[in-house]
Amino acid sequence: MKLYRGLKLTLTFSLACLVSWPANAAELKKGKKVWSKHNETVLLTEPRPLAPASATVGFATKLSIREVQGTWLRVKSSKAKGWVFQGNVATEKPSHAPGAGFTTIDASQTDTVAAARPLSPAAEGYAERRGAQDAHADINWLDVQADTITQADLIVFMQAEQLGEYQE
Repeated sequence: MKLYRGLKLTLTFSLACLVSWPANAAELKKGKKVWSKHNETVLLTEPRPLAPASATVGFATKLSIREVQGTWLRVKSSKAKGWVFQGNVATEKPSHAPGAGFTTIDASQTDTVAAARPLSPAAEGYAERRGAQDAHADINWLDVQADTITQADLIVFMQAEQLGEYQE
């Protein structure tokens, strides 16, 4: 049951990442500027997920696109260069730094970090010490919401938004 829940949570998170990819990916071309979206964005030596790191840039670092290879961008900053996955950059300079550690959300006062991971007893203790004891309820809510989405609903949504294999 825990494996099923973890797999479902992973798939839901992956879908959310897919949906949040830049809708303006067509703008990602040689010569354009983008900005890093994470506190530490790793630049790689080649366009593949397990490539060695060549450098790390900080949040909202301006990057110039030198080459585009599918969903990978070869970029250069004033101090570093390398490859980055397009989901790690923004076409407009981000104004708010991503939260570090526990960032509380208004909906339930449970932080997104604790709610997004399966909770072991040690993690439950840590969440409780940090005032995030409603994380289990949030994960259960997410499971219920994920169960309401059918494959047909997902296909209709992806076609309407031209996502994944339905991109034109």
